[in-house]
Amino acid sequence: MSFKLKLFFVLLSTIVLTASIIIKTREQQLEEQLELFKEFYGLMDKNYVDTINLPDLMKKTIKKTVAELDRWSSYHDVEEAKKRPDDWKGIQYAGIGSGVKQTDSGVVITYPYDNMPAMKSGLKTGDLIIEINGRNVQKQLLDTVVKQLKGKDGDSLFLTIKRPYMGILKVALARKTVVDLAVPNYFMENDSTGYIKIYHFLYESSNSVRSKVIELKEKGMKRLVLDLRGNYGGLVKEATSTLSIFLPLNSLVCSVRGKDSSKNYSYNTLDKPVDTLMPITVLTDRRTISSGEIFTGCLKDYKRATIIGDTTYGKGFVQSTYYFKNGAILYITAGRYYTPSRNFIGGKGVAPNIYEKTTDSIPLEFQAILNSGIISNYCILKRNLYKNESAIIDDKTYNDFVSFYRNNMGFIKLSEESVLSQFQQYSSFKSIKKEIETRKQNLTTIYRKEMELELQKEILKQQYQYNSVDKIEFEHSSMYDLLVQRGYIRKN
Repeated sequence: MSFKLKLFFVLLSTIVLTASIIIKTREQQLEEQLELFKEFYGLMDKNYVDTINLPDLMKKTIKKTVAELDRWSSYHDVEEAKKRPDDWKGIQYAGIGSGVKQTDSGVVITYPYDNMPAMKSGLKTGDLIIEINGRNVQKQLLDTVVKQLKGKDGDSLFLTIKRPYMGILKVALARKTVVDLAVPNYFMENDSTGYIKIYHFLYESSNSVRSKVIELKEKGMKRLVLDLRGNYGGLVKEATSTLSIFLPLNSLVCSVRGKDSSKNYSYNTLDKPVDTLMPITVLTDRRTISSGEIFTGCLKDYKRATIIGDTTYGKGFVQSTYYFKNGAILYITAGRYYTPSRNFIGGKGVAPNIYEKTTDSIPLEFQAILNSGIISNYCILKRNLYKNESAIIDDKTYNDFVSFYRNNMGFIKLSEESVLSQFQQYSSFKSIKKEIETRKQNLTTIYRKEMELELQKEILKQQYQYNSVDKIEFEHSSMYDLLVQRGYIRKN
């Protein structure tokens, strides 16, 4: 055997021996730390002044330990683990399906959700909840009332409500599971441009998006705006299935690499596409995260879409679920994902093709009007007392609103009013107060265009025409103006 060959075997043996020592040392470290933890637990149990609930302490210990790793990893005990499938399906709770808010009079219905019990039973914005199953709840706080509205899917619920300007009504309904919709709104922006908002990539979200794409294509869609602003991610599998709508079969979506290279894997599109050529514009912001970034990064790498907006969040990690023998689960960061061009976006996000931070700002004075509830209350009056649900805001309607507004200006709290009481001792107090009142009156002229728009949206919301409201809001946004200016949306 030559000297060089002997030297090779010596080096190889040294490498193997070193590796085994490292592995053994790692095992020893683990054993040592487990022994230390066992000793720590024993000392705690034996010497703490009160009797310790050991299972509860273990649960808290594991949760805090996992939380130290990163914000994405988590531990779920047996009971919590049973709820995880619901989380992946976007299931929130079972109830009446409506927003509610606390007022001085009690808990009031805000907006019933589309196709949910509150809407189907005829509940409307402004309805005051008096009784739940015969129990008076008018003086109870929001959280207490909400708990009574929630329950088991299918269970009956009987409400007594007071409708403004109409009186007491009895309503019977059955609770229904409320699901966080993957596509909360979609519409044809014009005769050739479709719009789809994708809120998450949880269970069955890809089927929802696919059906909407097919529906809009049947209506004449030739180009598509996908709004992923605020998309909070979900399942990589669902994001991949959604990408299958727009990419050829077997297109690489992303690759995942972890500590154990033998467990590295890739996601490829497996479903038949709907359209691989239609121009796509994707809207993003800093709240586009996780699977939303995988989706965006993939389309960008293939030059399949133009990305417009702000850089995405930058979560370049994926989590895997591991099961304990007792049924508890450990949801832990197990790998980094890379886009088709092998780009790791952790910490830096997906940069848009066209950077535009188009966050619409609302003047503080106008926000104070919105917060006061005057616009909503006027629309309730118009609906219940006038029996007029027209969304056309003409001069006569607006002047009527102005009269209502001036009679209810006390509910509007401008920022300067918070310090007004400090000037009571000064002779100028009355004049300052009068200036504020005059300013409030003038707001109906200063913000007439904005108020007419809000009145129209409010009436449509009360008619459950949410898609119409979403379309109006989109068409009056700075992002819409940008898309029109750059030619991504053509005005009819």
